[in-house]
Amino acid sequence: MSDFIQFKPVQLSEAIPEDTASMSTACTELTECDLLSSYEGTSIIGSNGNVSKRHGAGFIITGTQLPSKQNLKPEDFVHIEKCAAGEAHFHGNKLPSSECLMHWYLYENFPETQAIVHVHELNEILYSESGRSQWNELKISETSADAGNGTIEVGAAAVETFNQGALYVILRNHRPDWDSHRTGAVILGNSLEQALKHTLNTHNALKS
Repeated sequence: MSDFIQFKPVQLSEAIPEDTASMSTACTELTECDLLSSYEGTSIIGSNGNVSKRHGAGFIITGTQLPSKQNLKPEDFVHIEKCAAGEAHFHGNKLPSSECLMHWYLYENFPETQAIVHVHELNEILYSESGRSQWNELKISETSADAGNGTIEVGAAAVETFNQGALYVILRNHRPDWDSHRTGAVILGNSLEQALKHTLNTHNALKS
């Protein structure tokens, strides 16, 4: 099991999620913008960030330890049926993303949300003088406390910040040790298309 996974994965079946083509396309677009970068400088196999889409009472999300999130296949996704009591109940043949507890908590607190994008943006873009000067206009806010990794508390910190009016939430100090020059951020959408568009628009605005 991945060292990042802070929950007990409970596999309900090996059924592969359907209708994942739009999620695969979104992951490829985000990877091409260096927002879902592959791990470097470590022996751990994986890549930053994750994308999910509401499905029934649960959601479909990228699996964990994917070397790259470009051109993902249906079997690279899992269907989370529920998260409860420190467990994630899922369908698929890969383990769920290490951040599925955050996604579950966000979906539970924002019923209108249909998709979630979690990227890792370069610090030089997020925290530069020109970047920070656009935070108010772009409705970017950072969680008040360190968000950590892989726990329900990450979701709680994000919910608190979204409830203050943010549309793009930076997860304070949410980064692996070997990739300290990027920080995690979360974007919600009433559709996958909306979440992806807002993520890319914010990325491009911060770069300008």
